[in-house]
Amino acid sequence: MAKKTYNVLKPREYTDSNGEVKKHFIEVGAAWEIDSGGMSIELHEGIALLGRFVILPRKERNGEAE
Repeated sequence: MAKKTYNVLKPREYTDSNGEVKKHFIEVGAAWEIDSGGMSIELHEGIALLGRFVILPRKERNGEAE
């Protein structure tokens, strides 16, 4: 059985033209479940290891299975 893949995202807050604070998420890597119950995470090259990261299940893209 294939392990589930997750997206590793970096949230970035910004203020829109109406003065409303919103969040934009930038994909910075991927994560996979491992047999010990944890996760293995691989970040794209050049990503700073500072601040908050979010890990969410990867959604189907262009008809591909998860």
